[in-house]
Amino acid sequence: MTNLLRASRTVALKPTSAFDAVLPMPLPELFCHWYGPIPPVRSTNERSTWGEVGQQRLVDLVGPGSMRETLILVDRPREFAYQLGEIRGPMAALIVGVTGRWMFAPEGTGTRITWEWEVTPRSGAAAAMPIFGWLWRGYAVRALRELASSLAA
Repeated sequence: MTNLLRASRTVALKPTSAFDAVLPMPLPELFCHWYGPIPPVRSTNERSTWGEVGQQRLVDLVGPGSMRETLILVDRPREFAYQLGEIRGPMAALIVGVTGRWMFAPEGTGTRITWEWEVTPRSGAAAAMPIFGWLWRGYAVRALRELASSLAA
């Protein structure tokens, strides 16, 4: 059984502009703060601009931890999706894998950006998912706030 986690924020850009800015954005710029035990991103190892289905990169987290990200869908300007696997570090005790999606929908004169994670927990970790979900939502709200500031600059 998976758990769906979601957070949204509206920005003052058209969907195409928001999509084009978010997809290739360096992860360390977007995920630059701790939220409880969820760490920021230290670095990624992609060698070209992120944006083509099938691309993979290693996401290295501050502290112990990393994960492999594979881009699985690019539907400009509506959404892009990725899978996280080979999770190492503290999250590995809770999570087998994640399917993540960024969605961009017109809202008023701007765009509602929604980030979601469909989390597959390890067997025995399902009881911890409500707590992890609460922490992830805090992490996501903070990341979306960083994103909105970056897009407004």
